Amino acid sequence: MDITQYPDIIAIGIPFMVACLVIEFFYDLRKKEKNYRWNSTISNVSCGIFEQATGFISKGLFVLVYIAIYQDYRLTTFADTAWLWVLLVIVVDLIFYIFHRLSHRCSFLWSGHLVHHEVDKFNLSVALRRSVLQEFTIILFYLPLAIVGVSPAAFFLVFSAHNLYQFLIHTRYLPEFKVFGLVFNTPFHHEIHHCKNKCYVDKNFAGVFIIWDKLFGTFAKPSEAYQFGIGQQTRTLNPILAQIDSLKEVIKETKRRRGLVNKLTAFFGSPSYLGDEYRQNIKLNKPTSFSPTISARNKKTIFFVFLLLLIAITIFRNYEQAVSMTWQIISLAGFSLTLFGLGMLLDNKTTMEDVEDDEHQAELLNTKDIMGKDLHE
Repeated sequence: MDITQYPDIIAIGIPFMVACLVIEFFYDLRKKEKNYRWNSTISNVSCGIFEQATGFISKGLFVLVYIAIYQDYRLTTFADTAWLWVLLVIVVDLIFYIFHRLSHRCSFLWSGHLVHHEVDKFNLSVALRRSVLQEFTIILFYLPLAIVGVSPAAFFLVFSAHNLYQFLIHTRYLPEFKVFGLVFNTPFHHEIHHCKNKCYVDKNFAGVFIIWDKLFGTFAKPSEAYQFGIGQQTRTLNPILAQIDSLKEVIKETKRRRGLVNKLTAFFGSPSYLGDEYRQNIKLNKPTSFSPTISARNKKTIFFVFLLLLIAITIFRNYEQAVSMTWQIISLAGFSLTLFGLGMLLDNKTTMEDVEDDEHQAELLNTKDIMGKDLHE
């Protein structure tokens, strides 16, 4: 099958996702639930814009490697039947469960996945707060499907639909779906996964089928009030810095360790800077939000630039195949610089010296964490 036979669901779905987000945002305002904060919402969506802007690299590599393995090394070829599609949906989700669970237990993988978890709200914008690093690391987990003979067209259609489903379960404004939720993942299940409460940490990893959590002992039901986010305070709203800060911490901690075994443990072992001992001593009901005061003038600039970025990424993703690699790289550079500038405005920073001062303060906090001290004391 030709991979171009099926549409790019995510690219086509960008206007739909933005529309859903806007509707939920204003519904939240009307309900006065305060599930949204305007600056963190822009930061979340901006992370998604950056992830989509780099997609021609990550997805391009994914498609290239998958097709190469499928063409030259597949063991068999599956017929394009209804049973294949059903089985593929199940297997893709099982692989996602494995990857997702490992992303919470491996420092390197967590440094990417952390981007998605470090905000203290749960709404549709959080679904768009995606990690560029994760888009590369997840590739290795799905390549075995090419070896067993799943065609690129079939796989990437299911993979895209799976990603879209992840967007839909990041909301607090849908009913519980009790019967549906016996087998499938729902917002009711997934909001638990985003909590920092001890009883909810590392629970409900499922993508589409909640049965994986029930089978493998990671399922949790509501038992106490939700506290969203992680133990560490988000130190920046800059979508570019958010992508690299945690990875820098892992690399620094790896360099700090002596001996190959210790270095490998720091890089691939349980997150040392947010390990079990720290997570179990999280102080709840303490602020974890980062919300600098921003002038009215800068707010107008932020909203204007953000609107332009939304329009630009929609056009870019739908027409990226029609332009050369050179223009794609130039576009990525433009997105990166604009998003970094937007992030500086969100953080209320005016110079790089301000950013470097914050990074120095972050290093001091991380040092305290590594020494086993509670950041919220």
